[in-house]
Amino acid sequence: MKLRKLFVFALFAALAAPGFADSPKVESDGYDVMIDMILRPVGIASTLIGAGIFVGTSPLTGLASIPAPHDAFEKLGNTIVCKPFKWTFLRPSGDYRYDVDCARKVQAVVYQPAPPVVELPKKVATEPLAQYPDDTNKKIDTLFKKEMMK
Repeated sequence: MKLRKLFVFALFAALAAPGFADSPKVESDGYDVMIDMILRPVGIASTLIGAGIFVGTSPLTGLASIPAPHDAFEKLGNTIVCKPFKWTFLRPSGDYRYDVDCARKVQAVVYQPAPPVVELPKKVATEPLAQYPDDTNKKIDTLFKKEMMK
């Protein structure tokens, strides 16, 4: 009995998920919803079967990725896992020509050289040290040592 309730709950959850997909372009009627009640579980099954096939054929896909352009995993994953997933869960009701590209967008890395280092003139670099004579530094050092020895 519990298994039956779980199955019914999972079925209703799968059928309710397309209700969250929003697209103002497509208007659907009751017939589209009825057809989607059949097609959404088929889409879920095809996504799960595609994921299993993807995992099962990954060694062969790895061999196919050796020659350039090295994108066999991405193409196979897009075809048998990503597109059925997006068709099942992101497609609005009634839009049966829904085809979303699953390819990742790679950001180009732009090299920007570091700004040049500006060296200060010698006078500027030695001025802060010149304001304290050596005797003052020695006095401060001896006072510090006496305080620390207490």
